[in-house]
Amino acid sequence: MNRTEQAQVGADTKVRVSPSVYARAFGSELVLLDFGRGEYFGLDELGARIWTSLEAGTALAAIVDDVVASHEVGKDDAFRDIVDLVTHMRDQGLVVLEP
Repeated sequence: MNRTEQAQVGADTKVRVSPSVYARAFGSELVLLDFGRGEYFGLDELGARIWTSLEAGTALAAIVDDVVASHEVGKDDAFRDIVDLVTHMRDQGLVVLEP
């Protein structure tokens, strides 16, 4: 991912889950099915927690704060990793960034 792509996702970015994606919990993990493309994606426990927050309409800044409070990670690292995840999910059509 280049810096231009990453710059499109910021702390105040609103992210909406694509309507063609169905999520199913399997233990602490989450499997996503994109009905439009017929592809499956898997998220580990932290990814599942982030997905659930995105589904609830939580702003990225609040998700970062939650991750920092519950994991041994700095705010900058958490933000960068969450932006990477959201950008990847956007590129796969799993989420849509709100203007």
